[in-house]
Amino acid sequence: MAVAFRNHLERKDPTQAQFKHSVSVLLDSPDARFLIAAGDEGPVGYVLIRFRYSMWICGTEATIEDLFVDPSQRKKGIGRSLMEYALQVAAEQGCLSVCLDTNEFNIASTRIYTQLGFNSVSKRWNGRQVFFRKPIQSPHANS
Repeated sequence: MAVAFRNHLERKDPTQAQFKHSVSVLLDSPDARFLIAAGDEGPVGYVLIRFRYSMWICGTEATIEDLFVDPSQRKKGIGRSLMEYALQVAAEQGCLSVCLDTNEFNIASTRIYTQLGFNSVSKRWNGRQVFFRKPIQSPHANS
């Protein structure tokens, strides 16, 4: 499913071998959980949820790292069901909040998230939260 997500995004990286390794690492981690939606012919979507302690909420926070539904299976409620289940799992893990990021032009996922109570407005700063990322080149990348 991760490779299908990568292909849907029209990317070439990570490779299938890199995904295989990453999934193996995540499956062994107590801080990550894959939630899979399956149909008659196998997996049709997944959520990757991560857990970490946050000093800002004085408790555990869940992060939705990925939500993907096979394009041929969309508009059937699978994404919403996966998100509802992810929220249930987060609550069972004792999480005090759940966060995620998405592209502002991804209208379908934005609709699901807002309908489930997510928002990007910070009351403290009276504005929208913005997600930043900066890649760090590994010193071992070319060895």
